[in-house]
Amino acid sequence: YLKSRPTSDMTLELLDSQGRSVRKFTARAPARPAATPTATPTPGGAVPSPGTAMPQTPGVAQVTTPPEQPSAPTEEASEFAPGPPQPGGPRLTTEPGLNRFVWDMRHAEAASFPGMILWAANMRGPRVVPGTYQVKLTVDGQTFTESFEVRKDPRLATTQADFQRQLDLLLQIRDKLTETHNAIANLRDVRKQIEDLTKRVEGQQEARQVVERGRELMRKLTEVEETLYQTKVQSSQDTLNFPIRLNNKLASLASGVASSDSPPTEQALALNEELTAKIDAQLRTLRQLMETDLKSFNALVRAADIPAVVIKPAATPGR
Repeated sequence: YLKSRPTSDMTLELLDSQGRSVRKFTARAPARPAATPTATPTPGGAVPSPGTAMPQTPGVAQVTTPPEQPSAPTEEASEFAPGPPQPGGPRLTTEPGLNRFVWDMRHAEAASFPGMILWAANMRGPRVVPGTYQVKLTVDGQTFTESFEVRKDPRLATTQADFQRQLDLLLQIRDKLTETHNAIANLRDVRKQIEDLTKRVEGQQEARQVVERGRELMRKLTEVEETLYQTKVQSSQDTLNFPIRLNNKLASLASGVASSDSPPTEQALALNEELTAKIDAQLRTLRQLMETDLKSFNALVRAADIPAVVIKPAATPGR
């Protein structure tokens, strides 16, 4: 219950019985509006009303009223509420009066990258195991804490140790997916920079070696990316034509492990080790490219004394 909207960021944190953070949600405080300038009379002596366009005066900055901050939805989508799960989980609302927050009892999700499409898998975090937890609400400098219990379905024969083994594997897979997807995002950023540079100096005789080495490095980076992720997939139906890669296989394994309230099978553990080893091999290759090949390429660019801005030669008439 909030008497008024918080004036600072509000956080809701879930902690396990050991006081370790399981999940943290934050509602950002709205930005403070800029000070409204004192209205000055127009040439006709009238004072414009708020929101009225002012005549443009050369050399004078025009002040506009900042847009109103959008409010968070009053009902959050989760598996207990209508609508598909939202990326990052449910959001906090900060409306004056009663607010309702539904936690999906999950750990944080794995990282992803723009445009990622997976088959029979998702990035949702694993469910917490049964046990005692705390919820901590911090708002306007005050902190409130309550304890609560997550219980298992009484019909299940699954032991606490079984639940924990399942969670341990799912968290391990989640962290490996996060590492993989962060590496892909970094790889793409580096490759785009190399691509932009080689295009900019292409055709210049003194930069010929830079262009060749750049293309070779981009090719190696692409090989790593295409081993980790199926880059040909542009929609969910494309997975019918192009085989999934290592990250999708590992994410699909997590979906299978999480599909029942039972410990992971020996086959699941073995497959996780196999896929993780293959991913780690690609990540090692990527680190080698970043630490050695990219460093060598940057040294070559410096030695070629490539200018920051290149002036293209004028086009020949008739060509």
